[in-house]
Amino acid sequence: MRLPGDADADGFGVHPALLDAALHGMVLGAVARDAADPAIRLPFAWSGVTLHAGGATRLRVRLAPAPSGDAVSVQVADTSGAPVASIESLSLRAVSADQLAAAGPRTDGSLFEVRWAPVRPAGEPDEPDEPGPVVLGAGDHPDADALFAALDAGQEAPATVVAPVPAGGTGADHGPAGWTLELIRRWLADDRLAGTTLVLRTRHAVAAQPGDRVADPAQAAVWGLVRVAQSEHPGRFVLVDGGADVVPLLVTGEPQLAVRDGVAYAPRLARTTDSPVLAAPDGPWRLGVTAAGTLENLALLPAPELTEPLAPGQVRIAVRAAGLNFRDVLIALDMYPGTAVIGGEAAGIVTEVADDVTTITPGQRVMGLFTGAMGPSAVTDRRLVAPVPQGWSFAQAAAAPIVFLTACYALTRLTVLRPGERILIHAATGGVGTAAVQLARHLGAEVYATASTPKWETLRGQGVGDDRIGNSRTLDFERQFLDATGGAGMDVVLDCLAREFVDASLRLLPRGGHFLEMGKTDVRDRQVVAADHPGWSIRRSTWSTPDRTWSLRCSASWAGCSLRGAAAATGHRIRHPRGTRRLPAPQPGPAHRQGRADRTRRNRP
Repeated sequence: MRLPGDADADGFGVHPALLDAALHGMVLGAVARDAADPAIRLPFAWSGVTLHAGGATRLRVRLAPAPSGDAVSVQVADTSGAPVASIESLSLRAVSADQLAAAGPRTDGSLFEVRWAPVRPAGEPDEPDEPGPVVLGAGDHPDADALFAALDAGQEAPATVVAPVPAGGTGADHGPAGWTLELIRRWLADDRLAGTTLVLRTRHAVAAQPGDRVADPAQAAVWGLVRVAQSEHPGRFVLVDGGADVVPLLVTGEPQLAVRDGVAYAPRLARTTDSPVLAAPDGPWRLGVTAAGTLENLALLPAPELTEPLAPGQVRIAVRAAGLNFRDVLIALDMYPGTAVIGGEAAGIVTEVADDVTTITPGQRVMGLFTGAMGPSAVTDRRLVAPVPQGWSFAQAAAAPIVFLTACYALTRLTVLRPGERILIHAATGGVGTAAVQLARHLGAEVYATASTPKWETLRGQGVGDDRIGNSRTLDFERQFLDATGGAGMDVVLDCLAREFVDASLRLLPRGGHFLEMGKTDVRDRQVVAADHPGWSIRRSTWSTPDRTWSLRCSASWAGCSLRGAAAATGHRIRHPRGTRRLPAPQPGPAHRQGRADRTRRNRP
């Protein structure tokens, strides 16, 4: 096969058109398909990919069955026989004709909608010695009048001014919009500000992500007003909803941004996709898949087992919210080991208890671990639930059990964290990281933490001091924390990183200690580590893929580390993990896709 004469292979390892043509050979069925099977098999997952040379315009390709089952191996060479690329295994997934037709072009016209997509900086932030933006309401500029007075006194106009929009009141409140209109009029009338960017920052004014709620309609009106000003005066105004530091946001070049969990999103026009409401069968049901392998097969399945009498020790709840864990996405995609059911954690109201259950009563609000909890009701062992802390919503409670149990298992089972010990928690703004920070502080430990820089404000809000916050995307945290501890380093490291980041984290245990591995991508051999570094202990947690057997065995640990126990011990309410997003149960497809996208983003440190 060869590229057309007008195609340029420069810049490609293997030109996409050549690679696509090479894989068309699978359709012939000689390698990847049984003639009796009408399904078409398409590429799904790649492994063992090696590029030997680049820039080829003509290729020879050999396809052969791979040892791993429904997969092929691919050998690519140039016309002289020299290797260009090799693929040890390309896994295939069966796709029916109906599925292909459903994924084809729409015939009912093109509909578009606004979606918020993550954006990256288009350049680099200003140098550190460059003056930062002027923030109205802070420092020498308590309001806009002070800024204009400073200009009248001869002060040079700043490059950027950040104006926090005042919050709206109740009812028909036009205060924020009126305040903004007056500021924009003054801004445009003053030629001294012609080169100054005005950033108007709001809070809860737009619904940028699934589950977002516009909590301040008066500030939402500001967005409509400023959009008009932006169209008439391009480049003069920027809208930002949420976020603390606007400097990294300005280099995105976007006129409108929403910051959620440290990630900046910008509005984009996207083709509308239908998300039909799933039809519920008669009788009890739960969310599942008719055939694992794609999120398009999500359906509400009959669950007659939910009507069976309770076994000893069981409780039944009316589910008010179910947590969506990445494990659920893997189950739907048929990528989870073994047999499992979607819906591992939930919160709701107890409707029935077995005769031998005396510690839980009907009507009680509880949260905990379940099997198949994405439905109107669920049944579980009484030892796997705990009361919902006062002040928590059902959505917050449903998102808590797995992350808090993971942190509890690490800090009280894999090791016993003691008061005064130093612990480094990587990715400390994630679900498990947030829970680990709280539990470690509750246990009296000195907490050091890493996260990407946009999320440092979240760590500060958890009580972690600036001198104990490091960047999870560089290796600078190693020297920073060694210097901060006088070379003593840590007693415990809670890790979820990989490669050189693991090496740097291990070196933060110069006196020996416990290295708790929560990740899956770079697990070190504990015996090798112990031999190379006497006094070190490396332990791997398996709780990140929940083990129900372990859960039952550690019911006492659950009781000791439950949110109720921690709150009662400290006298303060434990925070719920990260901001939760409320997603409608009858439309689970967008929720699972969002879970998959969130996980992809969070895999970056």
